[in-house]
Amino acid sequence: MLKKDIELKKTIKIDEVFNCDSINNFNHALLKKINKIKVLGALKYQETIKCLKVEAKIITDIDLIDARDGKLINIKNEEYDWNDEYFFEEINNDQVNVVLGAEFDILEYAIEQIVLNIPINFTNNYGKISFVGKDFTFMSEEEYQQEQEKKQDPRWDKLKEFKF
Repeated sequence: MLKKDIELKKTIKIDEVFNCDSINNFNHALLKKINKIKVLGALKYQETIKCLKVEAKIITDIDLIDARDGKLINIKNEEYDWNDEYFFEEINNDQVNVVLGAEFDILEYAIEQIVLNIPINFTNNYGKISFVGKDFTFMSEEEYQQEQEKKQDPRWDKLKEFKF
């Protein structure tokens, strides 16, 4: 969508479905494929600050690789809130999104939002802890503190050898 069109219309309703079959580089190691993206919401242009405010929902089907076991996970109808501002002019602030060029590509920025919302170490079984190691036990912080208090320092054992 061109900057001129956005400036003229001020508010643009979006209800579009994008096919992502030809895109294969998402800049996320665990994101294998985005099957489709539906963007539903509005683009609002603020003339005074030359800013495009996006208020939308992204609904997508994605294939991710589990960070723990490498298995493929298919997630259907995953929903992301997309509330962000994009500036068409450079601002001396590293906390803003600057649109390079005169075109706002909805698909490109929607993919960016999806990638930003996927954890770096995505896993399907995030609540499960793998127990690995010899004599390994899982305990709470309180249990650990109690065990540390009961534990005796082996350096004091040498004192038992002295006869008084």
